[in-house]
Amino acid sequence: RAGGRRRMSVARNLGRIGRQSAVYGLGSIAANLLAVFLLPLYTHQIDDAAEFGDAELALRLVLAVAIVARLGLVAAFFRFFFDHADDAQRRTTFRTVFWTLQGTTLVWAAATAGTAHWLGPRVFATEPIAERLVLLVALGVYVSVNYELTSALFRVQQRPVAYSVRTVVNLLSTAAFSILFLVVLDMGADGLLLGAYLGQLLVYAFVLVEQRSWLGLSLDRPLLRRMLDFGLPLMPAGAALWAVTLINRPVVRAVDGAAALGVLGAAFRIGTGVMLLVNAFQLAWPAFAYSLKDDGEARRTYAAVMTIYLAAMGWAAATLALLAPWLVRLLTAEQYWDAKDAVLPIALAGPLYGGYFICAVGVGRMKRNRFNWVIVGLAAVVEVVALLALVPPFGVAGAGWAMVLAYGTMFVGMAWKEHQIFPVPYPWWRIARVPAVLAAALVGGAALPDDGAVALAARLGIAAAIPVALLLGGVASRGELAAMRGAIAGGLRRGGAAPAESGAEG
Repeated sequence: RAGGRRRMSVARNLGRIGRQSAVYGLGSIAANLLAVFLLPLYTHQIDDAAEFGDAELALRLVLAVAIVARLGLVAAFFRFFFDHADDAQRRTTFRTVFWTLQGTTLVWAAATAGTAHWLGPRVFATEPIAERLVLLVALGVYVSVNYELTSALFRVQQRPVAYSVRTVVNLLSTAAFSILFLVVLDMGADGLLLGAYLGQLLVYAFVLVEQRSWLGLSLDRPLLRRMLDFGLPLMPAGAALWAVTLINRPVVRAVDGAAALGVLGAAFRIGTGVMLLVNAFQLAWPAFAYSLKDDGEARRTYAAVMTIYLAAMGWAAATLALLAPWLVRLLTAEQYWDAKDAVLPIALAGPLYGGYFICAVGVGRMKRNRFNWVIVGLAAVVEVVALLALVPPFGVAGAGWAMVLAYGTMFVGMAWKEHQIFPVPYPWWRIARVPAVLAAALVGGAALPDDGAVALAARLGIAAAIPVALLLGGVASRGELAAMRGAIAGGLRRGGAAPAESGAEG
């Protein structure tokens, strides 16, 4: 009877995370589809591959620098929010993080803007726009960090519909401004970045007005010290993750030239399409994982989620890789077609990062994340060695495979650390069947031509066979599959409303 209750508890939790991920996925799918549809516009409008490479580098810099600029406080907000049951203390937690990040990001943006003249030509290859790109990076870090925090309120309130709607509005606003600046005003890489962050800034202002009841001038200094004690150790890990994310750019540029950065950027735009699913899960996972109060229930749920996650994300990554040659030719100009060789490894890196993320939340549950940077730092070293070995003979594809090795190192290292701190009974014997099935599918696809309708149909057939092979291989139990099917169907049918016991509304 106790075992039956435990299975029901895990199934119920899978249902909750499935419903929320399904609805978060709508916004994530919209984001990635829009990015894919705009790629032909970007690559044809910015016909200089080096300039497009600089624009992609600037966008990646914003994401990477934001990791450090957050001071780990967004992650701390998720962790500490659920330590309190009363609404007043939860508001104080948000306000403490909000005003701290307002101050630190404004200081960072001002310092970066003040050194733009010096930084520009040292970071970007297209010198006429280099200084302006640094200014736009400064704007982007301020907007993205603070928008992430305010929109996180929807996530802790378990309002995935509200979050996804605002995500779509953000995307449409960004797309409209990007088309205006890039096409109508012909501003090139400047217009791409200005459109992205001006659109997000407007939505950020709207969300501030909408969540104004959470704003206030209170700041709890003792709480801030505890949150910084939790979050600051994440900064070295964030810096190391910055290295993992961006260290391939200077190596590729040094070996193959500035134009190769544009090819790598196009490969990332397509290869990270799998992140639409990874992002949907990551949006739902921290708040949900920390909300489970019973450690035994949490362990069982984490184990089931890891199995389903790796199977689903691996299938998505393999499918994208099988279709890469057609997608690259469809979505980019001819000078970017060499990107097809890098799509496979970049797509495979996404699920590995998600696995690392699941284990990192398990470590964060115990507030023992002080040495996460060691794992990510080791991954950065692995990537540097791999880049030096793989980029000269294989170009941008070598950079993609170096990232796979880095994220794989992060996943294995964090799984080992989680096992030391918060042991989770992951069914590794079942999980190991996932890469075996994917490898067989990808080898079969590689044996086929990368052009023509017959080859495309054959690759689609291989992609469709992957989930069947995973099911026949017993990767997921029947109970897990039934729970996830019901979760996704129920989430889409009900619009992803939070479970009744949460009291939240979409």
